Amino acid sequence: MKRRLFLSSVVAAAALSGCSFTGSQASRNGGANGTDRSLTVVTSYVISDLDPKNGGYWGPEFAYIELLMHPQVDGKPTPWVLSRLEAVDDLTWRLTLNEGVTFVNGKAFDADALVRVLTWSKENVTGFSEVANLDEVAADGPLTVTLTTTVATPSMPNLLADESNVLVMDVEGYQQWEKSGEPPAALIEAGIYTGPYQVVTLDGRSAELAPVTDHWQGAPALDRLRVRFVSETTARIQAVQSGEADLALYMPISAARTVAGRTDSFFLEGAPSGLTHALISRVASPVMRDAEVRRAIFEAIDYRAMAQDVLQGHGGHAKGVFPASFPYAIATQTTDPASAAARLDTAGWAPGPDGMRKKDGRNLVVRVLCSSTMPDGVIIAEAVQAQLKGVGIQVKVSQVDDLAAAREADNWDVSLSSSLLSFGGSPDQGLFDLVATGGSYNYAKIGDPELDRLIKELRLTAAEQRRNDILQRVQTVLWERGYYAVAAERLLTVVVGPTWQGYRVPLANLWVNHTTAPDS
Repeated sequence: MKRRLFLSSVVAAAALSGCSFTGSQASRNGGANGTDRSLTVVTSYVISDLDPKNGGYWGPEFAYIELLMHPQVDGKPTPWVLSRLEAVDDLTWRLTLNEGVTFVNGKAFDADALVRVLTWSKENVTGFSEVANLDEVAADGPLTVTLTTTVATPSMPNLLADESNVLVMDVEGYQQWEKSGEPPAALIEAGIYTGPYQVVTLDGRSAELAPVTDHWQGAPALDRLRVRFVSETTARIQAVQSGEADLALYMPISAARTVAGRTDSFFLEGAPSGLTHALISRVASPVMRDAEVRRAIFEAIDYRAMAQDVLQGHGGHAKGVFPASFPYAIATQTTDPASAAARLDTAGWAPGPDGMRKKDGRNLVVRVLCSSTMPDGVIIAEAVQAQLKGVGIQVKVSQVDDLAAAREADNWDVSLSSSLLSFGGSPDQGLFDLVATGGSYNYAKIGDPELDRLIKELRLTAAEQRRNDILQRVQTVLWERGYYAVAAERLLTVVVGPTWQGYRVPLANLWVNHTTAPDS
């Protein structure tokens, strides 16, 4: 299963499937007062099938899969399918399920089923296995499970709130499908998830979902939910304007101007929640091995201008790695072109007649990777290009569809990157994955003994004040050694139709839940 950090790094669209999937497990529910209450969403990313190993992270976003814990904007998840998560001691957690939770196929999601889910995740989800430190998982009552870890794991609530770690699913039903050799279409009929909606048809163009009327939280608010896969931004906006769709996802800031003054479409944005347009230095590249060059690049960036001018106010002014609302956040980032120029001088990169920096007869060229599929990623990269030119650094921008795949190569120096907060809101997992030596997504090849020591201690520390102290030192190291910076805080943005003007842009891409409904 592919990990996605707090939605800053979005995977490339899966290959389109030519077959049509059908299913019949869910039943339809009449809307309030007999009126039709439906939602059609257009998104740029394709859901290829319901196999949790291939793309299970889409399920919580469109309410056909649920999580044990629910992400929150303050980084402290609350119970979801669990009714309670309790730390018994440093190595022991007690998990209690809500009553009446069932899979769509009718089987109960009880303690034994939860043991199977946690065990399967440990064995099949590499990222979760690396950070959860699971030792034993055992049912000790009909709805309670005791989980022990090999070492203290204070971020367990965040790990269980992450869509890439533990999905609520019928493991027995899934394994039966795996053994059967049947095509992915059979997973629809298997009804292995617990969400308020169930996928009933799926192909390379769209997914149709129907409400599960006996859902444990009550009957869902919508009569019908449809998700259409439309890669082109303009086409998604036009679908809303024509009435063919209600909600268009992953909107660039240019969409605000496109729909301004119209009555058939409206631009909405969420509050800052930890999403970022981040930059990470590939320290393995020849030009980036020098910390003076890395730091000069970050000091030459105008972070206020990124938010106010480049993103036209539709982004937050990043003053550090983490949102200012977090208790451990500190302001580390400064814009200082004079200091940047002095650092480049120290590193031996002198300005030529044209103002561009040279050493040993060659120009200082920094190759910047960005994703053409992430909203506004390209304009951030181009703004970096323009700003670094002011201190004599030439920037070559490369646009790619799959940023993760491109970072596996060695032909880049700086890349737009993920937030250091995981989907579940944990800095522990993000730091371990992205900047720890040997981290699963440490494509930058950062190998810093002090960072490694701090991250290891963080993962074992529960005391809040000590965690804050560790995280503040981590932020200082990231900035002072030029490893990682946040160009701007990113907001989730959507375009909606007239009856959805009251739609609340959610946290962490959880676009639909059992209460989601139109304005009227």
